Amino acid sequence: MQKVEIKYLGPIKELRMDIKDFNLLIGEQATGKSTVAKTIYFFRIIKTTLTDYLCQLFDTALYNGNDVKNGFNKVLKKELKSVFISLFGFSWDLDSRLYLKYEYSDDVWIDVKLNGSSKKYISVRYSSKLTQEINNLEKDALELYAQKMNTTTISLAYASKERLRNYDNFKNNINRIFNDYKETYYIPAGRSMITLLANNRSLIENDNLDLITRQFMQIIDNIHGAFSDGIRNVHKRYPDGERKFDVGKVSEMLISDLKGDYQYNAGKEYFIMQQTESDKEKIPINFASSGQQEVLWLLNQLYILMLKKEKAFVIIEEPEAHLYPSLQNKLIEFITYFANVNKSSIMVTTHSPYVLTSVNALYCAGKTIQKFPELEKKVHDIVGNGCEIAPEKLTAFRINKDAGIQDLIDDEFEEINTEMIDDISDSINEKYTELFYLLSEKK
Repeated sequence: MQKVEIKYLGPIKELRMDIKDFNLLIGEQATGKSTVAKTIYFFRIIKTTLTDYLCQLFDTALYNGNDVKNGFNKVLKKELKSVFISLFGFSWDLDSRLYLKYEYSDDVWIDVKLNGSSKKYISVRYSSKLTQEINNLEKDALELYAQKMNTTTISLAYASKERLRNYDNFKNNINRIFNDYKETYYIPAGRSMITLLANNRSLIENDNLDLITRQFMQIIDNIHGAFSDGIRNVHKRYPDGERKFDVGKVSEMLISDLKGDYQYNAGKEYFIMQQTESDKEKIPINFASSGQQEVLWLLNQLYILMLKKEKAFVIIEEPEAHLYPSLQNKLIEFITYFANVNKSSIMVTTHSPYVLTSVNALYCAGKTIQKFPELEKKVHDIVGNGCEIAPEKLTAFRINKDAGIQDLIDDEFEEINTEMIDDISDSINEKYTELFYLLSEKK
C-alpha cells in the first residue's frame, strides 16, 4: 500500500495517510486539501519524469556517459526540483522544517527536504533499491544509444518505431519498479474558467499558467476532437469489442447529467439542447451554465479513459462546484463507477457534505455486498451496478486548521462518521432554535 507523509508544507503541519483506491478529503478553505493533493501528484508523476529522462538518454546520451551516477543526480534531480517549484514555490519561501515522503512499497520510496540554513535548497533522496534500479536502466539506455550510434544506416521510420518501442520498455520497467501501472491525472478546481481559457488560447501564454492547469488544458486540447459527432459517437474513435460497460447507457447518462449533448466542431464547442423531439438548440459553450462548464471536462476525461481502458489515478478537486445536490450525488456515483470498471483510483477533495453522504451510501453498499454476497443484485438495484465502494478501498479524512487530520471512518460502526460531516448545520440549527424561542417569548 502506498503512503504519503507531509510535514510543514503550507497549512499542513504533520500528516501521514495511506493511499487507497478511493481517497476523500474534506475541510474548510485553506486547511491544506490541495496541498495534500499536489504532493501526491508530485510524487506520482515522477514515474513519467523518469521515463522521459531515460528516453532522452537513449536519444542524445544527455552527457558523455562516463559517470552514470553523476548524470542521474544532475539531470533527473534538476528536473524534479523544477516540477516541485512549479507546484509549491521557491525553497526560500518554504518552512525550513519541510519534509515530504512517498512510499510506493516497503523498499521503494522518495523523500524531499530542505537543506542549508541561510540559503535553503531542495534535496531529493531515493531509497537504495530505487537508486540501484534506475542506475541499471540508465546503463541500458546508454548501451542502446551506443548501439544506435554504431548503426551505419537507419531509416527515419525505423528510428521512430525504435524510439516508441524503447519508450514503452522504459515505461513498463519504471511501472514494475514502482509496482504501479496507473497514469496520474489532475482535474483542478475552477474548471468553468479553464474551459473558457481553452477556447481563447491566443489570449494567454502557457508560461503564465501553473503546471496543473497547463497539463489539464493540454488534455482538453488532445481529446476534444473526439467529440466532433457528439458524446454518443465518441466510442467509435476507440473501437473495442470487449468493453465491460454499455457505451450507450453511459453516453446517455452523461448527456442527461450535462443537460445536453456536447459537440466540438471546426474549433468551436457547443451544447446541443433537446427542446422537443424535433427541435434542438445549439448553445456555444461560453453561454452554457457554470455548472455545465464545471462538470463537462471532468465527465469527458473520465469517459475517454474508460473508452481507452487506461488505468489511471485521477485527482479531482471540488467535483461539486456549481452543481445541485442531486447532480452531486450522480457525479459521485459515476466517479465510483469509473474507478471500478476501469480498475482505476480516485482522490477527491471537497467542501460538500452531500459528497460525503453520497460516498457513505456507496461505502455502505460495498460493506453490504462484502458481508452478504447474496444481496448484491438488490444493492445494485438501489445504487446502480458497479457503484459500490469496497470498505478496504476507502480512506476518508477531514483536515482541520487546528485539530489536524481526522479519520472519518468509524471502525466500530463501519461507516463514515456522520457527526463530522456537516457540523455547520448543527450550528445553524442551534441559532435558529434560539431565534425561534426568542420570537416566541414576544408573542
